[in-house]
Amino acid sequence: MNLKKITICLGFILSFSSLLSLPRPHNPDELGSVQILRSALAMDNHYLLYLVEDFEGERPWDFYRVDSFLAQTQFAASIAKSEAFQEETKLIRESGYPNLENQTSFLLQSYVENPRLDHWEIRPKEPILLPLGMPIQGILWVYSEGHHINLSMGLSQKKSKDLYFDLGTLNFVGWRRLEFRINLPRENTRLIQSMSFPISFASFRLKSLASQKKGEFHLYFDNLCFVIDKRTFSYPGSEVNDTWGNKR
Repeated sequence: MNLKKITICLGFILSFSSLLSLPRPHNPDELGSVQILRSALAMDNHYLLYLVEDFEGERPWDFYRVDSFLAQTQFAASIAKSEAFQEETKLIRESGYPNLENQTSFLLQSYVENPRLDHWEIRPKEPILLPLGMPIQGILWVYSEGHHINLSMGLSQKKSKDLYFDLGTLNFVGWRRLEFRINLPRENTRLIQSMSFPISFASFRLKSLASQKKGEFHLYFDNLCFVIDKRTFSYPGSEVNDTWGNKR
């Protein structure tokens, strides 16, 4: 391999590593991030791009806990129009989902009555079981209108308490591709290694910040994906803490 190719591959690896770090500011080059993801997946077939939910209306979702009199969900014909979204859709189809349509997204409507105190939980009717392996990265497309509302995601696993991962505050306008690292505790990793207790996606949680204005708000979600590490987890040196994906 010549020096130019080595430099390009190293750039992909370093960029993919930083792509898995949280928290981080918004990356305006969403198309570049999709291209990095494509290259990283192509370089190592141990990684699987898993479509958790396409929000095309086949799986029912609803509010589980809510502090507002208004709590509605529906599937709406509103999707991102960016080139990054189109390219990622193409990548998802190539990764084992050729019938992905991407015609609708998931619309949530509610009302903030008590900023800082109000919170919501949205769940699929049944938890979504993930394939065997280690989820290491998540991707979710979100439409917001500058709301000062924090979003987190919950995973569940037998013999373990639920785990929650922060996706950040939705104080942006328009569609945005949110990337977030999934760093499981050691005990959950061991449960996965046992091949008896896989991970399930359980819920989204929203929490209003003190700076959020009172009144109605709505959000759209689309194309929730995880990168799954399918490698065997018992190997020489596995006792060393894994820092792959940390910022450099």
